[in-house]
Amino acid sequence: MLKLIKSNNPLNYLLAFVLMFGLWAYKFVVMPTAVDTGGMHSYFFRFLYESSLFQYIYTAIAFALTFAFACYVSVSNFRLQIVESGYQLPTLFFAMLTGCLINAQRFIPEMFATLFVALAILRIFSMYNKYEDIRSSLDVGLLYGLSLLFAYKYIVLLPAVIVVFIIVKPISWRDLFSFFLSVMFVCAMAICLVWLYGDLNEMFLSVKNEVTTFVFAEKYNYLNYIFLIPVIFSLFVSLLSIFILRVFRKAAEMKYYQSMLFLLIYSGLYIASPLASNESIWLMYFPLCYLLSNIVVNARRKFVQGLVFYGLLACLALSQILQIMYYDSIF
Repeated sequence: MLKLIKSNNPLNYLLAFVLMFGLWAYKFVVMPTAVDTGGMHSYFFRFLYESSLFQYIYTAIAFALTFAFACYVSVSNFRLQIVESGYQLPTLFFAMLTGCLINAQRFIPEMFATLFVALAILRIFSMYNKYEDIRSSLDVGLLYGLSLLFAYKYIVLLPAVIVVFIIVKPISWRDLFSFFLSVMFVCAMAICLVWLYGDLNEMFLSVKNEVTTFVFAEKYNYLNYIFLIPVIFSLFVSLLSIFILRVFRKAAEMKYYQSMLFLLIYSGLYIASPLASNESIWLMYFPLCYLLSNIVVNARRKFVQGLVFYGLLACLALSQILQIMYYDSIF
C-alpha cells in the first residue's frame, strides 16, 4: 500500500475517492441534519441552514467540492513542489482527514471559508521569492476577503496570512497595501449589495452576534476530544516531524514546510479557543495534508511512514465507530 500511495499512480485518486466516500457514507445515509454545536452563521449564506431534503443535496455538493479541492491540492503540489515527489499524497490525506468529524461533513460556512483561505495560501506560495507581485497580492486579498463573508471570525487568521507572506517572499509595502485593498474591496462590495437588496442593520447585527459569540459547553466536551482523535494524532506526528525529517533539498520546500507548520499551530490555537466552533477543524485539514505527506516522503524509516498512514487509518476507524454509536443514540 505504501508503494502505491508514494507513486504518482492515477489509482491514488480512486483510492482517495473510495476512502472519502466511505468516511462520508454515514452522513449521506443516516444523518442529513446537523447537531447544533455552536457552528458559524453567515448573513450572506443563510440558505445553508435550510433543513429537510435540501440537506441531502447540500451534503452531496459539499462532498463534490471537497473532493475537487482534494485533487487540486495535488495539482498545486505538482506545480509548486510543496512536497517534492509523492505529488498525489496530499489528495489522499486531505480526503481522509475530512472523515474526521461527521458533523462537519456538510455545506457549512467553515468549509467554504477554509477552502478560500487555503486557496489564498497556495496563491502566496506561487509568489515564492518574488519581491513584488501586485496581481497575486490582489488575488490573495480577494480570496481571503471571500472567506470572511462565509466566516466572520476568520478575521483572526489575518496575522497568520501576513506571516506566511513574510516567510515565503521578501515583503514589500506595495504587496501588503494591495492585499489589504483587495480585502476591503470585497467587504465594501458585500456591504453595497446588502444596502441595495437587503437589510444593513440586520447584517451588522449578524456580524456582531457572530464575532462576539463564544462556544463553551458544546466545545469543551470530552466527546469532542475522543471524536477528534485522528486530528490529535496527526497534529502530534506533524510536530514530531521537526525532529524526524531529513534536511530539505530545496529552500522553497523548507519555506513551504515552515509556513504549513506555522498555519497548523496558529489554527490549532484558534480552534482550541472559545472563539471557534467544532466545525472550524476544517482549518487544520489543509496544512496537515501537506505535513503528513512530507513525513511519508522524507522519513528515513519505512516504519515511520507506515505509522503515519496506517495510524491515521486506525484513528479514523475508531473515531467513526464512536461517532456513529453516539449519533445513533440521539437520532
